[in-house]
This record gives sequence, structure tokens and C-alpha cells, in this order.
Amino acid sequence: MRYLGLLIMASACIGAGFLAAESWRERLEILKLLRQMAYHLKGRILYANETLPEALFEVGERFSKDRTGMCLEPGRLFLRVRKRMEKEREAPFFILWKEEIKKLPADFPMNPADLQALLSLGENLGYADRGMQERTLLFYLEQTEDSIRQLKKELEERTKLYRCLGMAAGLFLLVALA
Repeated sequence: MRYLGLLIMASACIGAGFLAAESWRERLEILKLLRQMAYHLKGRILYANETLPEALFEVGERFSKDRTGMCLEPGRLFLRVRKRMEKEREAPFFILWKEEIKKLPADFPMNPADLQALLSLGENLGYADRGMQERTLLFYLEQTEDSIRQLKKELEERTKLYRCLGMAAGLFLLVALA
């Protein structure tokens, strides 16, 4: 019975290492999704001549379909902002955007710098002309590209590190407590 308990504890340590590694992969997936959504938003505003609420709805709908887990949240964010824009016509876009970003789940896989970039996207998006909206989206896309590039560099190293640490901790528990 004791050895069964030790195996369970060791397995939990190994699983924790793999889970930590997976959270980095999930963050990369979310950043890529947000980049894609920003490109589509830019296209909707500049080339389809849609208003911001229409563009948010179209992009939100498109990126909410066939997604699960945390990958569903960015599409929902766009849809919630659009809904509030129509209900609260007097409220500034940035305030609505900021409030809805704060409603993202606590375990949403983005670091503070990523969230700050997402917040700054809303600062100039809602009130400016199309040229300013384009520059705002391009700036956000540039920031996101930098984050993705940096995360890709770190991802492989950290994935190996977390997995190895989980296995080492599990083996250490087995040896120390056996």
C-alpha cells in the first residue's frame, strides 16, 4: 500500500511538470489566435467598410465556432464588447473594452504584458478614424508578433525543463520516501 501511495505521488509530480509545460503551449496558441483575429478585424474595418460593432461581431462569431476551452474566450470577448456597445451607446469603447478584458477567466493563459497590449488595442480603436484604427491594429499586431517570436524561443527550453523537473521530483520522492 505504501508503494502504491509513492507511485501516485511520483505520478502527480510528473503530471504537474507536463501541465506546467502545456500552459506555455496554450499561451502561444492564444497569442496566435489573437493575432489572427486582429488581422480579420483589420480587414473587416478597412476593406469591408464595416463599423467597429459589426466587425467585432463578425470576427467574434467566426472565432467562437468550433473552439473549446480557453481558445473560445477571445471570440467571446469580441462578442461581449459588441453587445455592450449596442446597449451602452454613450459609454466610451475603451471603458467597455477594459471592463470586458477584466472579465477574462483568472487562469486565462496570458502574462501581464500580453494583457497590457490587448488593453492598449482598445485605447485608440473605438474613437479614431479608419487610418488611426489601422495603425492601432498594426501596432498591436507588431507587439503580438514580438511576443510570439519570444515565446517560441522559450517554449522548447521551458517545456523540456518543466517535464524534466516533474520527473526528477517524482523520482526524488520515490527514492527519498521508499
